[in-house]
Amino acid sequence: MSYIQIEINGKPRGLKFNQMAVVTMTKYLDFDNVAATYGYALVYAGLVSGCYVKREEPDFTFEQVCDWVDEMSVDELIKIRDVFESTQSFKALISNAEEVTKKKPKRTKEKA
Repeated sequence: MSYIQIEINGKPRGLKFNQMAVVTMTKYLDFDNVAATYGYALVYAGLVSGCYVKREEPDFTFEQVCDWVDEMSVDELIKIRDVFESTQSFKALISNAEEVTKKKPKRTKEKA
């Protein structure tokens, strides 16, 4: 399943997690502070991708989504995260990251 519908800001909204969502998420994720920005980027990406596949114009901004995420319960965010992490797009992203990590040469300490 790559889709979830939840009520956000008093309106039912669909979040679609596909390749477009992964690309959008990486644009909005702060890699220096993943823990603090993951939820914002995840929800925004799912909403934008949901609008895209339905050929609808988004009626929200990133700033609004950040405010909505701040109002969400932890349970709602966990449900959204679980849907995203069960998708093939997420699994491919993780697989690619693991491959890159394996290929990176290990750093050795330089002697002074």
